[in-house]
Amino acid sequence: MVLPLESEERIFRSLLSICQDHARTLVDILRKLMGMIKGIVDGEIEYVRSEMNEVEKLHEDSIRIKLNFMEELNKAGAILTSREDLFRLVSRASEIIDICEGVAVRLWEITEKKWKIEEEIGRDLIHLSEATFETVVKLRESVLSLSFNSSKALEITKMVDMCERDVDRLQRSIDLKIITSRMDLPVILLLRDIVQHFEQIADKAEDAADLVRILAI
Repeated sequence: MVLPLESEERIFRSLLSICQDHARTLVDILRKLMGMIKGIVDGEIEYVRSEMNEVEKLHEDSIRIKLNFMEELNKAGAILTSREDLFRLVSRASEIIDICEGVAVRLWEITEKKWKIEEEIGRDLIHLSEATFETVVKLRESVLSLSFNSSKALEITKMVDMCERDVDRLQRSIDLKIITSRMDLPVILLLRDIVQHFEQIADKAEDAADLVRILAI
C-alpha cells in the first residue's frame, strides 16, 4: 500500500526532474546567446547564424518540456501541495527563455544588416552576457540541489542574488556608454533593448530563486 505522503513525494520528484530539464535548457540557450555576441564581435556571421538556429531549436524544446510538465501536473491532481510553486517556477523559466529568443532575434538583426558595434561596447556586451549566464547557472544549480540537499539549494540562491546585482551594475554602465556613443541611432536603440533584456533575464532568475527557497523550506 502506497501512503499519501509517499505518493506525494514521488510525484514531487518526478515533476522536479522535469523542472531540472527545463533549467538545463535555459542554461543552454544562454550559452548560445553568449556565442552569438562573441560571433558578432569577431565578425563570424556563419557562426552567429548557426547559434541562432540552435536557439530556435532550444526554444522549441523548452515548449515541449513545459507541455510535458503541465500534463504531469494535471495528472497529479490536488494531492501535491507544492503544485503552484512548481508551476510558477517552470513558468518563470519559460518567461526567461522567451526573452532569450527575443535577444537572439535582435542580435541576428544586427548581423543581417551588418551594423557596426563599437569595440569597447562589444566587449562590454560579452561581459554582460557572461554575468547573466552565471546568474542562470546558479539558478540551475539551486534547482538541481532541491533533489538532495535543501540547505545547499538555499545557499546557492544567495549566489543568484549576488550575480543579479552584478548584472544590474554592468547594465547601467553599458547603457550609458551606448547612449553616449557615436553609433547609428537604430544600433543604439537595438543595443539598449538587448541590454535591458539581459537585465530582465537576471531579474526573473532572481524571482525564480525565491521560488526555489519556498520549495526548499
